[in-house]
Amino acid sequence: MKKNFFFNLIGMALPIVSSLVTVPIYIHHMGVERYGVLSVVWILLGYLGFLDFGLSRASAHALARLAQASAEERGRVLMSALYLNTGLGLVGGVVIYLGAGVLFKTVFGLPPAIWAEVQTSLPWIASMLPLALLTGVGVGALESRERFLAANLLQTSALVSGQVLPALAAMFISPALDTVLPTAFGVRLVALLLLLTVLARWEKLRFYRYDRRAGTSLFQYGAWATVTNVVSPILASVDQFFLGAKAGAGAVSYYAVPMNLATRMQIVAAALSRAVFPRFARYEEQEARDLAARATTALAYLFGACCAAGLFLIGPFLALWISPDFAQTAAPVGRVLILGAWINGLAFIALSLLQGRGRPDLAARIHLLELLPFVLILWFLVDRFGTIGAAWAWTIRVTVDALLLMWFGGIRERAMAALLPALAMLVGSFLLIEYDIALGGWQALLEASLAFALVGSLGLMVDRHLRRLVQQLLSGLRQRYLS
Repeated sequence: MKKNFFFNLIGMALPIVSSLVTVPIYIHHMGVERYGVLSVVWILLGYLGFLDFGLSRASAHALARLAQASAEERGRVLMSALYLNTGLGLVGGVVIYLGAGVLFKTVFGLPPAIWAEVQTSLPWIASMLPLALLTGVGVGALESRERFLAANLLQTSALVSGQVLPALAAMFISPALDTVLPTAFGVRLVALLLLLTVLARWEKLRFYRYDRRAGTSLFQYGAWATVTNVVSPILASVDQFFLGAKAGAGAVSYYAVPMNLATRMQIVAAALSRAVFPRFARYEEQEARDLAARATTALAYLFGACCAAGLFLIGPFLALWISPDFAQTAAPVGRVLILGAWINGLAFIALSLLQGRGRPDLAARIHLLELLPFVLILWFLVDRFGTIGAAWAWTIRVTVDALLLMWFGGIRERAMAALLPALAMLVGSFLLIEYDIALGGWQALLEASLAFALVGSLGLMVDRHLRRLVQQLLSGLRQRYLS
């Protein structure tokens, strides 16, 4: 599981690094308008991923529970999921083909030359959705057997290639969308064929007929997972719409940039939640809860150390990356969001526990119940306090979300109590900066290092499992490099 966590973490970090390199290339060679269209295409494909109706997660859960089953039994479930997602992907592709054209022509008011490129590219855009849905099932099948190295190698190489090769096409062939988007489609198609080839070999796949019983079971699980997949993006983006409506588009920038930084930090939590999900599906109830409690406690201090350092670094980073004037407004917002991102990251484990135990309905109901209160609190706090109010509304929402998911997931109270020292350290760091006691300028790096070390050391004192993990890592390093 340590290796799986590491594989997931690297696999999620590399595309982020790649995007930092390729985005300026896209903007420089394609221009702002073409890159804006490209960004909307990726957003559309991401949001319409819910059209798989949770089948990717459902198949990963079902296959994890069938880890010791025969190849035929697993194959029938996997092939049924692939058949279903192929059909749903084709339907979704038609929706994109018809809807994206209307969106770009009527809403964005593109110049005629760029609109002509979009028209030519629509079949390629629509065809990428079925590929995405099939890839989700394939990656879930690999993760169900805890083959995280293979899953990350295939998925990360596809994501990085999908960023780099279209950028190279824009540089050396043509910056037109009808060159860049077909290149992106080609990369995704090759990646999917490679993934299916690996699956066919490891799963001993044959072209089994569609299994109605397996399909029904997948849909029953996936329906609730779909609710989460639909509601979560709304909860994640409604704050920016409210802020824009109340305070203007300029205020959104001061909120969106630190929000993106805070959520990117959550790859630590996402990597661990992916690593433990297959075991939640296989383990007995109490064993799964014990694992969730240990994972949550370890994450509180591992991720907490990163967030504590982030509280000190976000101001200087924004000043260096964008401008000191921007940082003066955005940094206080970012510190509130980092605090919320830490709490939200802990909920990733509880969400994986509920979904792994076959109770995605509980997570979905919690997210539905949060929607209206969040909107009301958001409206009030944005109206009174602007961007900082939006940040506090989001942090309050994810705190309630984490507590409810942990409670219904059955994570032991003892584990929740073990989180309090980490919370105290983060809140203390937050208050230290807010009251201008913290040092500034170049010394922020020293402060961040100290905060990271303090939270990490506290974790070693509080959590014996984390202490044992570090001891094993140090022992392995000594044996490898000193013996």
